[in-house]
Parts: sequence; structure tokens; C-alpha cells
Amino acid sequence: MRVIDADAHVEEGIGHWQYLDSKFYARRPVPLAFPTDTAWGEHNGAWLIDYKLRKFASSPTSMARAQRRLFGVPSQEISDVGERLRDMDRCGIEKQVLYPSTWLGCLAEDIELEAALCRSYNTYMATQCNQSGQRLFYAAVLPFRDPAAAVEEIRRVKALGSAVSIFIRGMEWDIPIAHPQFWPIYGEAERQALVMGLHIGFGSPTIARMFEGMPRPAPDPFPHIHPLARGMLSNLLIQHATQGILSSTLLEDFPTLRWAILEAGAEWVVPTIRALKHRSKRDGERYFREGRISISCEPYEDLPWLMDNLGEDCFVIASDMPHEDDFAHEHPAEAFREKWDLAEPTLEKLLWANAARLYNLR
Repeated sequence: MRVIDADAHVEEGIGHWQYLDSKFYARRPVPLAFPTDTAWGEHNGAWLIDYKLRKFASSPTSMARAQRRLFGVPSQEISDVGERLRDMDRCGIEKQVLYPSTWLGCLAEDIELEAALCRSYNTYMATQCNQSGQRLFYAAVLPFRDPAAAVEEIRRVKALGSAVSIFIRGMEWDIPIAHPQFWPIYGEAERQALVMGLHIGFGSPTIARMFEGMPRPAPDPFPHIHPLARGMLSNLLIQHATQGILSSTLLEDFPTLRWAILEAGAEWVVPTIRALKHRSKRDGERYFREGRISISCEPYEDLPWLMDNLGEDCFVIASDMPHEDDFAHEHPAEAFREKWDLAEPTLEKLLWANAARLYNLR
């Protein structure tokens, strides 16, 4: 059965910054590596960007963790498109939509520099994905704090090709995503038929600072995120953002704009919708049943219960390739087949049809 991977990843390498505007050359991202016998362990790399260490991901060539993955560095970076396609074949995946890794965190306080980094990243991703024979697609990154520049970038990436969505975190630089200042961005995304990919990420510097200096309970395999902050900085912000989407006028103001909620699980959505309906009488369930909002689910979740509550048309699957966290599935189709005895039409929706409709990949 055909499989569309609705949320895979690319690991940013030096090549992602090769299209940076010349005036920013002296401020280009620099990969740094640390000894593996420090508290960083095998996550021993970071980017130096805008005078700060950006710790959420680094060039795979800098990190020991990346070197021992099941996928080679050229595949992780998609510097070798053919190698990535061979990895997909091995995992039973026909098409992938690639989301960023370094961009899970905030990269540059300087808005102009951030916009330049966005342009270079998007140009690289379009250039590489355009070589894949319609098998690789990507989520564009935007400078959300400058809506005019973001709108211009949406138009540019649409013309470049291979962009099917826009990466957005649960907050963007401490600003809730249901804030009206983002309306011009959503309007242009709707006009260009690009999905808003609401992905876990760490878009609140204020919350991150709350945990600075707090002792860590124990050694952690993911030292770039304080263990006491992990749920608050990622999944909780996704839930907050979803409530904002459902309780604001966003879905009415942009009636053809599609949303995808990614890498946050799905079981929490049902009680969120029920609480919203009780509190405000808004029927959030219908947006999932109508396919306006899609959500990635995990094999360990109660899929029959979820489908009873939200229908079968909103669920997509994700491999998280090449990451190795709780959401990673090397063979995603096999993981769902082994866990659930789903009817073939239902399985076809889950593995292919829902994502094809979401991203317009027919």
C-alpha cells in the first residue's frame, strides 16, 4: 500500500545557508562541536547564530548522535537526494513532506537576519526537493515577526516549487498564533493553497528563560531542552494554539486555509474540543471531520476511539525521519498495521489519501 509521510525532517547542514544574502555572509551560521564527555553527551553540536548558541539541532557532521543514525548524513541533509529516496524505499515510503529541525527553536533575534536565513533555507529546500521526481516536498519557514516580508516569501517559495506547507510553532516569538497580526500571512497562505503546519517547537523565549539555572533532575539524552520545560515548551503550546484556532475567527476568516497539527499526538484533541463546546458552544469537531484540520496520530494511541469521535478523514501518519525521539517510526506503515486491525479502506486513508488531500499531492 502506498504511504505518504506527512511529517519527516531534514537536518540542516552548511548547504542550507549557501544562498544567504552576501551582506549577511559575515553573520552566517557556524556549526560548533563539543567533546562527547560533557553534559551534552552525543548531542555535542550547536549553531552559532546572531551571537548565540542555537542548541536544538546542528549540522549532522558536527554531532556524534547524527553519525550513528540509521540514515547517512547526506540523506539527513538531503544534500544527496538519491540517498534520501533510497532510505524512503527501504522504509516503504513513497512521498515525504519535510519539516525543519534547527528551526524548531528561535534562530535570530535580528528580524532582518532571520528573514535572510529563511530565504536561504527555502531556496535550498526547493532546489533539492525539485530533483526528487515529485517524491520530496517541504514546509517553508517564514519571518513571522515581519508579516510583509513573510507574505513576500510565501509568494517566492510558491514560485520556486515543492513547498506544500508553512512551518509554524505553537507560539512565534512569544506571540500566540491566533493574534490578528498574522492574518496577512494566513491570507496569503490561503491564496497560494499552502497548508499551515502547526508543529511542535520552541517558539517562546520567555518560557525557555523561566527554566534557566534550574537544576536538572538527572542526565538527559536531549540536553538542548531542559527536562522540566519539555512539555510546556512544545506539546502544551500546541494545545494552546489549537484552542486559539478553534475559539477565534481564524477558521471563518480563512475558510479554505487548511491546518495540520503535527508531532503532538492526537488523543488530547477530543477533550479539548469537548471543553470548548461546553464553554463556548463552538463545534470544533466539524473542522476535523470536514478535513479543514488534520492531525498526525501515533500507533500507541486509541485509533478506533479517535476515529469514532473525529471521523477517518483527518488523520495522517509521520515517520519523524531521521530523528530518534518518541515520535520516530522507521517503518510507519508496519507500525500501524501491527498495532491495529484496520479495514483496508480505513488504512488507505490513514497511509495515503488523507495526506494526499491535505497537501494536494494527488
